[in-house]
Amino acid sequence: MACSSEPATSSALAAASSSNLATASSSTLAATSSSEDDVTRKLSINPGDTVISNQHKRDFVQLGGHPGCFHIAGPGCLWKQQAKEGEVEAKVLKELNESSLHSYVPDFMGAKEHDGKKWIGMEDLMCHFKDGCGMDIKMGTRTFKESEVQNQKLRNDLYEKMVKLDPKEPTTQENADKAITKLRYMTFRERESSSQTLGFRLEAMKVWGSETNKDFKTLKHKDQVKNALKIYFNPLSKSGVEGFLRELENLYQLQTESTFFKEHEFVGTSLLFIYDHERVGIWMIDFGKTTPIRDFVEGGQITHTKPWKLGNYEDGYYFGMESLITIVKEIFEERGDDDEKIHQHTTLRVN
Repeated sequence: MACSSEPATSSALAAASSSNLATASSSTLAATSSSEDDVTRKLSINPGDTVISNQHKRDFVQLGGHPGCFHIAGPGCLWKQQAKEGEVEAKVLKELNESSLHSYVPDFMGAKEHDGKKWIGMEDLMCHFKDGCGMDIKMGTRTFKESEVQNQKLRNDLYEKMVKLDPKEPTTQENADKAITKLRYMTFRERESSSQTLGFRLEAMKVWGSETNKDFKTLKHKDQVKNALKIYFNPLSKSGVEGFLRELENLYQLQTESTFFKEHEFVGTSLLFIYDHERVGIWMIDFGKTTPIRDFVEGGQITHTKPWKLGNYEDGYYFGMESLITIVKEIFEERGDDDEKIHQHTTLRVN
């Protein structure tokens, strides 16, 4: 996806300010855009390097992810630190860039090791927007890998976390042990949000005139989630909401037709929504836990709709897409006709 030369306002998961970035000395991996008017994107700044020019410096306010996991990489690009597991996300992002879903993921621009850490170079999705508003939606009924919960060791720390969230949740035996397994804790945590009821949960949003809001973890019912989504969509014209609906429908069709998607569990991934005064767009992001399952399930594929139980690798992603499309469609249909003075939005799909 080519990056426009308009001022960027945030990272793939962050709100930010100022314009395109100054470069610093380092080894360079380049990705040149297809238009002479576009920025030539280069991974020209090492992770953690100081951006010399204050005119081009950005202050990131992340919507999601661990603090410090994103760094400026150059004009229109970001570095993202890879998880401890290794090079999973880089591999998946590269493969998705070569698949039918390539329009709905950030461009993969290379990888490197710096100061003992591994980093992925990727497209800064917000470079396509002026003063963009972002929303992070975590997809699926399960956001943890099966390998994370196979250990049946009883843990006091997870029991204490559960009691803090809901003192009435532990069973009589769990209260006696004062300990639970990680599987017990993780399934409890998912049940506390809309992940289980709707197949997705709202992680964070940033709209004009407000700070980043992450206070959505206990929303579990459709009406609660719908009202929260309306906060994000309210500044948009009706054509903007329709644009997001069409984006979701098109993405869902591509996902259901994708062999790659059916042969992987997509846990812990998000959909990133972005809009400004002119355009809207959606991308799939965060693939650090995306795992091939061909060798683990009969037939080599999962449905993304069946309920999860340990060993079947189902993630509920399609269920989440269907729920999200239904809610966005309701919001669109409930909107009145736009005043002719309101700017009409278009979708951003440039590759």
